[in-house]
Amino acid sequence: MTRHRCAFALLLVVAGLLLALSGCSRRQQDEVGVVARVNGKPITLDLLEFQYDILHFNALSGELPSVSALREAYGEILGQLIAQELVAQELATRGQEVSDEELEQAEAKVRGDYPDDVFEKMLVEEFLDLKMWRKQLRYVCGIEKFQRLVLRPGIHLDYREVEAYYREHLASFRLPERVRVLVVRAPERALVEKVLAQHKQQQNAAALATAFPAAQVREVVIARELLSPAWADALHGAGEKGAGGQGAILSGRAGFEGLLLLERMGAETLDIAQAYPQVEAALLEERLQQAFDAWLGKALDASVVKVSGRLLHKQDDEDLPPEPAEEPEGEMPAEDAAQQDIASGNETR
Repeated sequence: MTRHRCAFALLLVVAGLLLALSGCSRRQQDEVGVVARVNGKPITLDLLEFQYDILHFNALSGELPSVSALREAYGEILGQLIAQELVAQELATRGQEVSDEELEQAEAKVRGDYPDDVFEKMLVEEFLDLKMWRKQLRYVCGIEKFQRLVLRPGIHLDYREVEAYYREHLASFRLPERVRVLVVRAPERALVEKVLAQHKQQQNAAALATAFPAAQVREVVIARELLSPAWADALHGAGEKGAGGQGAILSGRAGFEGLLLLERMGAETLDIAQAYPQVEAALLEERLQQAFDAWLGKALDASVVKVSGRLLHKQDDEDLPPEPAEEPEGEMPAEDAAQQDIASGNETR
């Protein structure tokens, strides 16, 4: 789900949330596999582990995390899941919960970024459970819907705020030297050459992509200072459109990549009219976050949230180095033991 993001950043002071929860009275042991309850609705260990695996998939170093590090990571993720569950319950109360049809549309949009059966292969390669993925996608859709239907109508921006923000962040609207480039990727060099040659007639990336479905065709604008050495060298002699340039072709393990320099763009500073959409978006994101934080505080005050005590209370000896003696047969690794502790531990309100 890395390519499907929330419409605004979900920032949550997790430490403060869990500290507040830890100050309440202790309860008896709950059923195995439940790490928290939000107004009686359970948040399960398998969903917590699913989120952890997504966030840490590319950070595996071959070294098992310590119990305290695992506890901290689980606590941060659980804080987000609690906020998402509160949003889902608020939408349900308003009769605006995410429907199955909306979920299907969101899934289709994500799948549209992957050709053929690549999406399923990606799930298998990353050991992601489709059922858990859809459950998290429903939460994400809920956050976006909550923003659009509940928070956004109450936010109004004044042109004076836009002007003030533009003046205070003028450096953000200074653009460096850039290049506009046609990029063509295909498994065969001959196909890349055909697309580059056809661009002289059509000069439209979308039309070229339709005419040559076996190739990936797109236009990109990139700062010159961010060009890779290979791209910088290739574009230096690629020639510009209108100057008879034929482009350059690079080869790699995945096939061939054609580059055609379309335009050199000098450094400039956007005026306020040009920058207005960016300023408006930045201000809107700030206000949405403020509105969400205010709503979340009230929602927590009005809710009963219970969290597993194993996520809240550090044991004195949980991170001691292992004993030099051989481990007894059947003893679980530290990470698995920590997960079982979390799954079956006491709950704290």
